[in-house]
Amino acid sequence: MQFHGKTDLPFEPYFVAGAPRTGTTILHALICTDDSVNDYIAEISYFTALIHPFTVGWNTFESHTYAYFAGGRPEFARYHSQLLRAVLHDIWQHVGRPKKLVLKDPVLSRQIGNLVQLLPESKYVLSIRDPRDAVASRVTVMRKGNPNATIADQDILRICEEFNASYIALIKMPDLFRNRALLVPYEGLSRSGDLRAIESFMGITCHPDRVWKSDLTDINRPASKTEWHTEQYGRPLNADSIGSYTGILTSQQVQIVLNQCGPVMQQLGLSLA
Repeated sequence: MQFHGKTDLPFEPYFVAGAPRTGTTILHALICTDDSVNDYIAEISYFTALIHPFTVGWNTFESHTYAYFAGGRPEFARYHSQLLRAVLHDIWQHVGRPKKLVLKDPVLSRQIGNLVQLLPESKYVLSIRDPRDAVASRVTVMRKGNPNATIADQDILRICEEFNASYIALIKMPDLFRNRALLVPYEGLSRSGDLRAIESFMGITCHPDRVWKSDLTDINRPASKTEWHTEQYGRPLNADSIGSYTGILTSQQVQIVLNQCGPVMQQLGLSLA
């Protein structure tokens, strides 16, 4: 099979990722203040969903997918890469043909191991946060959806698994992500406002005074105010939510988070006080 469509990428593709509730949105909004980057735009859930079929096709190649690709797995991977490139090309045109296309989706974090191989020129900026605060924020989301929800230990374990899975590709595939990924601790960024590491990695200059200004996404759109909406959305960078877990998680839940996520943080070179 051959893909017919525009697959050239006349721009630099960057993806902002990281576990849910770790500051990916404000990180993306700040990056989008550079003149060479597209305006801030809502999450690329649709694009992220296009990566999963590659996993399905790869895992069923010997039984099903082989019949469509005489050139074997390499031809299949090339085809799916071209499909993703065509979508990105269309997105690039839609957002104004910037020099750097910067898109964001926390869910994408669990797919970057595949994406970096399908798009070798892509680069990644991943937000990471004290997992206790990240888990506490996810618990808050659950309670907004159901105020009477009882948060069981199993719920905390599930959220911890989600957190860990968001960074596992960096740990398991260090060679692939060397010089292609930047890990940004939320606490350091929000306390200092220091954007130099991001600016150096991407070759940009951020303008925090322009944050959230966008012709592509209305941050006050009522439909976006779901249980996932946070009071931080639309605000300048701040450190107000650091340590918020103390009023949300029980001591037993905190210990579960430390036991489950602590080793991953250590492997990433980060410590938990």
